[in-house]
Amino acid sequence: MRSVNAWDFAEQDLPDRGGTAVWTCARADTWSRPGDVTVTLRTGREPSARTVARARSTAACSRFGQNIAATTGSRSPTGHWFVLSAVSRAVTRLTVSGDVTATRQGRTLDLPATRRPRTHVRATPATGGQLNAFESQ
Repeated sequence: MRSVNAWDFAEQDLPDRGGTAVWTCARADTWSRPGDVTVTLRTGREPSARTVARARSTAACSRFGQNIAATTGSRSPTGHWFVLSAVSRAVTRLTVSGDVTATRQGRTLDLPATRRPRTHVRATPATGGQLNAFESQ
């Protein structure tokens, strides 16, 4: 290992009085290739962080890939399913498609969904262009 770091890129209020979630991007670099990334979601009601997505050999979560977006399905304390999405501070809009659809300005999004929703999220950084989200495995 050359370096390992973790970056909390977003906080999100959860639906149905679920508390607050923290989205984290952890990156591990080696001397031989670009870094591997793990995106996790921590909530007050879960004893440990839940892995949302993984990516290998990417610039994401580094100084060369600072714009981050992630999404996952999650159950609320009342048993309802939601799509949760979050982006880093330089992203201004989220677009969700698939089992649910919506476009929202801002850095977090929660939408009612069916059990284990399948979605695709695209984010728009303030600098323009499009960013595909890390998605649940």
